[in-house]
Amino acid sequence: MGESTLIKNNKVKKILNITFYVVLFIVFAYAIFGLFSEKDENSISFLGITSMSVQSDSMSPTFEKGDLIFVNTDFNPDDLNKDDVITYRETKIVDGKIVYYYNTHRIVEKIDFGTRIQFITKGDNEDRNDPFIWEDDIYAVWTGKSVANFGGFVDGFTGFLKSSLGFFLFIVVPCLALLAYEIIKFMKVYAEYNVQKSKEDRVKLQEEALAAARAQLEAEAQLKAEKETKDQQE
Repeated sequence: MGESTLIKNNKVKKILNITFYVVLFIVFAYAIFGLFSEKDENSISFLGITSMSVQSDSMSPTFEKGDLIFVNTDFNPDDLNKDDVITYRETKIVDGKIVYYYNTHRIVEKIDFGTRIQFITKGDNEDRNDPFIWEDDIYAVWTGKSVANFGGFVDGFTGFLKSSLGFFLFIVVPCLALLAYEIIKFMKVYAEYNVQKSKEDRVKLQEEALAAARAQLEAEAQLKAEKETKDQQE
Protein backbone atom coordinates (compact mmCIF):
# COMPACT_ATOMS: atom_id res chain seq x y z
CA MET A 1 0.00 0.00 0.00
CA GLY A 2 1.52 3.36 -1.08
CA GLU A 3 2.13 6.33 1.16
CA SER A 4 -0.49 8.42 -0.68
CA THR A 5 -3.11 5.72 -0.07
CA LEU A 6 -2.28 5.68 3.65
CA ILE A 7 -2.60 9.48 3.84
CA LYS A 8 -5.95 9.33 2.02
CA ASN A 9 -7.26 6.62 4.36
CA ASN A 10 -6.18 8.63 7.40
CA LYS A 11 -8.01 11.71 6.09
CA VAL A 12 -11.18 9.69 5.49
CA LYS A 13 -10.92 8.22 8.99
CA LYS A 14 -10.53 11.70 10.53
CA ILE A 15 -13.52 13.03 8.58
CA LEU A 16 -15.67 10.09 9.71
CA ASN A 17 -14.60 10.57 13.34
CA ILE A 18 -15.37 14.30 13.21
CA THR A 19 -18.75 13.58 11.61
CA PHE A 20 -19.48 11.00 14.29
CA TYR A 21 -18.86 13.46 17.14
CA VAL A 22 -20.76 16.27 15.41
CA VAL A 23 -23.81 14.04 15.01
CA LEU A 24 -23.44 12.87 18.60
CA PHE A 25 -23.31 16.50 19.77
CA ILE A 26 -26.44 17.38 17.77
CA VAL A 27 -28.37 14.48 19.31
CA PHE A 28 -27.14 15.39 22.79
CA ALA A 29 -27.96 19.10 22.38
CA TYR A 30 -31.43 18.31 21.03
CA ALA A 31 -32.09 15.91 23.90
CA ILE A 32 -31.01 18.52 26.47
CA PHE A 33 -33.10 21.22 24.79
CA GLY A 34 -36.12 18.96 24.46
CA LEU A 35 -35.97 17.91 28.10
CA PHE A 36 -35.29 21.28 29.70
CA SER A 37 -37.05 23.80 27.46
CA GLU A 38 -40.63 24.99 27.53
CA LYS A 39 -42.41 26.95 24.81
CA ASP A 40 -45.56 28.93 25.44
CA GLU A 41 -46.62 31.14 22.53
CA ASN A 42 -43.65 33.51 22.00
CA SER A 43 -42.07 32.66 25.38
CA ILE A 44 -39.21 30.14 25.54
CA SER A 45 -37.65 28.96 28.81
CA PHE A 46 -34.42 26.98 28.89
CA LEU A 47 -32.41 26.09 32.02
CA GLY A 48 -33.89 28.97 33.99
CA ILE A 49 -33.41 31.55 31.20
CA THR A 50 -36.62 32.88 29.68
CA SER A 51 -36.67 34.76 26.39
CA MET A 52 -39.47 36.19 24.30
CA SER A 53 -39.73 37.21 20.68
CA VAL A 54 -41.19 40.69 20.24
CA GLN A 55 -44.35 40.59 18.12
CA SER A 56 -44.95 44.33 17.53
CA ASP A 57 -43.31 47.77 17.58
CA SER A 58 -45.35 48.96 20.55
CA MET A 59 -42.15 49.43 22.63
CA SER A 60 -40.03 51.00 19.88
CA PRO A 61 -37.32 52.27 20.11
CA THR A 62 -36.60 50.40 23.39
CA PHE A 63 -36.95 47.17 21.46
CA GLU A 64 -38.70 46.42 18.21
CA LYS A 65 -40.62 43.72 16.39
CA GLY A 66 -38.40 40.70 15.72
CA ASP A 67 -36.06 41.36 18.65
CA LEU A 68 -35.35 38.77 21.31
CA ILE A 69 -35.73 40.01 24.88
CA PHE A 70 -34.77 38.28 28.12
CA VAL A 71 -37.13 38.33 31.07
CA ASN A 72 -37.09 37.19 34.69
CA THR A 73 -40.05 35.10 35.84
CA ASP A 74 -38.87 35.10 39.48
CA PHE A 75 -39.98 38.43 40.93
CA ASN A 76 -41.98 40.05 43.71
CA PRO A 77 -44.85 42.32 42.56
CA ASP A 78 -44.27 44.53 45.61
CA ASP A 79 -40.82 45.42 44.21
CA LEU A 80 -42.19 46.62 40.88
CA ASN A 81 -42.36 50.36 40.32
CA LYS A 82 -43.11 52.96 37.69
CA ASP A 83 -40.91 52.70 34.56
CA ASP A 84 -40.26 48.98 35.06
CA VAL A 85 -40.98 46.98 31.89
CA ILE A 86 -43.13 43.94 32.57
CA THR A 87 -44.66 41.11 30.58
CA TYR A 88 -48.28 40.41 31.41
CA ARG A 89 -50.70 37.77 30.20
CA GLU A 90 -53.98 38.59 28.46
CA THR A 91 -56.74 36.01 28.19
CA LYS A 92 -59.07 35.93 25.21
CA ILE A 93 -61.71 33.54 23.94
CA VAL A 94 -61.08 32.48 20.33
CA ASP A 95 -63.45 29.98 18.72
CA GLY A 96 -64.61 28.85 22.15
CA LYS A 97 -61.05 28.25 23.39
CA ILE A 98 -59.00 30.18 25.93
CA VAL A 99 -55.95 31.74 24.28
CA TYR A 100 -53.17 33.53 26.15
CA TYR A 101 -51.35 36.54 24.73
CA TYR A 102 -48.26 38.21 26.16
CA ASN A 103 -47.57 41.93 26.11
CA THR A 104 -44.39 43.58 27.33
CA HIS A 105 -45.02 47.21 28.28
CA ARG A 106 -43.80 49.83 30.72
CA ILE A 107 -45.48 50.54 34.06
CA VAL A 108 -46.84 54.10 34.15
CA GLU A 109 -48.71 53.79 37.43
CA LYS A 110 -48.85 51.42 40.40
CA ILE A 111 -51.93 51.32 42.63
CA ASP A 112 -51.65 49.44 45.91
CA PHE A 113 -55.04 48.47 47.37
CA GLY A 114 -53.47 46.79 50.39
CA THR A 115 -54.59 43.28 49.54
CA ARG A 116 -53.92 43.50 45.81
CA ILE A 117 -51.81 45.62 43.51
CA GLN A 118 -53.03 47.06 40.26
CA PHE A 119 -50.75 48.24 37.43
CA ILE A 120 -51.35 50.54 34.50
CA THR A 121 -48.99 50.01 31.57
CA LYS A 122 -48.30 51.57 28.18
CA GLY A 123 -46.08 50.84 25.23
CA ASP A 124 -43.35 53.42 24.64
CA ASN A 125 -44.58 53.80 21.06
CA GLU A 126 -48.28 54.07 21.95
CA ASP A 127 -50.44 57.04 22.87
CA ARG A 128 -52.95 55.28 25.11
CA ASN A 129 -52.59 53.25 28.28
CA ASP A 130 -53.40 49.53 28.34
CA PRO A 131 -56.38 48.23 30.28
CA PHE A 132 -55.39 47.89 33.94
CA ILE A 133 -53.87 44.60 35.05
CA TRP A 134 -53.52 42.91 38.42
CA GLU A 135 -50.36 41.48 39.94
CA ASP A 136 -51.60 37.95 39.18
CA ASP A 137 -51.51 38.76 35.46
CA ILE A 138 -47.81 39.58 35.42
CA TYR A 139 -45.69 36.87 33.85
CA ALA A 140 -42.18 38.33 33.99
CA VAL A 141 -40.00 41.43 34.28
CA TRP A 142 -37.70 42.57 31.50
CA THR A 143 -34.02 42.28 32.47
CA GLY A 144 -32.97 45.11 30.18
CA LYS A 145 -31.20 42.70 27.81
CA SER A 146 -32.21 42.09 24.21
CA VAL A 147 -30.80 40.87 20.90
CA ALA A 148 -31.88 42.76 17.79
CA ASN A 149 -33.64 40.84 14.98
CA PHE A 150 -33.12 37.45 16.64
CA GLY A 151 -36.53 36.73 18.12
CA GLY A 152 -38.17 35.49 14.95
CA PHE A 153 -35.34 33.06 14.26
CA VAL A 154 -35.32 31.63 17.81
CA ASP A 155 -39.11 31.35 17.87
CA GLY A 156 -39.25 29.59 14.50
CA PHE A 157 -36.25 27.37 15.15
CA THR A 158 -37.57 26.26 18.54
CA GLY A 159 -40.97 25.50 17.06
CA PHE A 160 -39.29 23.47 14.32
CA LEU A 161 -37.19 21.50 16.83
CA LYS A 162 -40.29 20.56 18.78
CA SER A 163 -42.20 19.50 15.65
CA SER A 164 -42.40 15.96 14.30
CA LEU A 165 -40.17 16.88 11.35
CA GLY A 166 -37.60 18.42 13.68
CA PHE A 167 -37.59 15.30 15.84
CA PHE A 168 -37.13 13.15 12.75
CA LEU A 169 -34.27 15.24 11.33
CA PHE A 170 -32.42 15.87 14.60
CA ILE A 171 -32.98 12.55 16.38
CA VAL A 172 -34.09 9.76 14.03
CA VAL A 173 -31.76 10.57 11.12
CA PRO A 174 -28.62 11.11 13.30
CA CYS A 175 -29.36 7.92 15.26
CA LEU A 176 -29.70 5.96 12.01
CA ALA A 177 -26.46 7.53 10.78
CA LEU A 178 -24.71 6.56 14.01
CA LEU A 179 -26.07 3.03 13.73
CA ALA A 180 -24.87 2.76 10.12
CA TYR A 181 -21.45 4.12 11.12
CA GLU A 182 -21.10 1.59 13.92
CA ILE A 183 -22.18 -1.26 11.59
CA ILE A 184 -19.59 -0.20 9.02
CA LYS A 185 -16.91 -0.04 11.73
CA PHE A 186 -17.89 -3.49 12.98
CA MET A 187 -17.84 -4.99 9.49
CA LYS A 188 -14.43 -3.44 8.84
CA VAL A 189 -13.02 -4.78 12.12
CA TYR A 190 -14.56 -8.18 11.44
CA ALA A 191 -13.11 -8.27 7.92
CA GLU A 192 -9.67 -7.32 9.25
CA TYR A 193 -9.99 -10.03 11.89
CA ASN A 194 -10.82 -12.64 9.24
CA VAL A 195 -7.87 -11.52 7.10
CA GLN A 196 -5.53 -11.69 10.07
CA LYS A 197 -6.93 -15.07 11.12
CA SER A 198 -6.50 -16.38 7.59
CA LYS A 199 -2.88 -15.22 7.57
CA GLU A 200 -2.24 -16.86 10.95
CA ASP A 201 -3.86 -20.12 9.78
CA ARG A 202 -1.79 -20.10 6.60
CA VAL A 203 1.43 -19.48 8.54
CA LYS A 204 0.51 -22.22 10.97
CA LEU A 205 -0.12 -24.69 8.10
CA GLN A 206 3.19 -23.75 6.54
CA GLU A 207 5.01 -24.26 9.85
CA GLU A 208 3.31 -27.63 10.33
CA ALA A 209 4.23 -28.67 6.76
CA LEU A 210 7.85 -27.63 7.29
CA ALA A 211 7.98 -29.47 10.61
CA ALA A 212 6.57 -32.63 8.98
CA ALA A 213 9.04 -32.39 6.09
CA ARG A 214 11.91 -31.82 8.51
CA ALA A 215 10.86 -34.82 10.59
CA GLN A 216 10.60 -36.98 7.49
CA LEU A 217 14.06 -35.90 6.32
CA GLU A 218 15.52 -36.57 9.76
CA ALA A 219 13.88 -40.03 9.81
CA GLU A 220 15.20 -40.87 6.34
CA ALA A 221 18.66 -39.62 7.30
CA GLN A 222 18.61 -41.77 10.42
CA LEU A 223 17.53 -44.85 8.45
CA LYS A 224 20.27 -44.21 5.92
CA ALA A 225 22.85 -43.84 8.68
CA GLU A 226 21.70 -47.04 10.35
CA LYS A 227 21.88 -48.90 7.02
CA GLU A 228 25.40 -47.63 6.33
CA THR A 229 26.52 -48.70 9.81
CA LYS A 230 25.02 -52.14 9.29
CA ASP A 231 26.72 -52.53 5.92
CA GLN A 232 30.08 -51.60 7.39
CA GLN A 233 29.71 -54.18 10.17
CA GLU A 234 29.00 -56.91 7.64
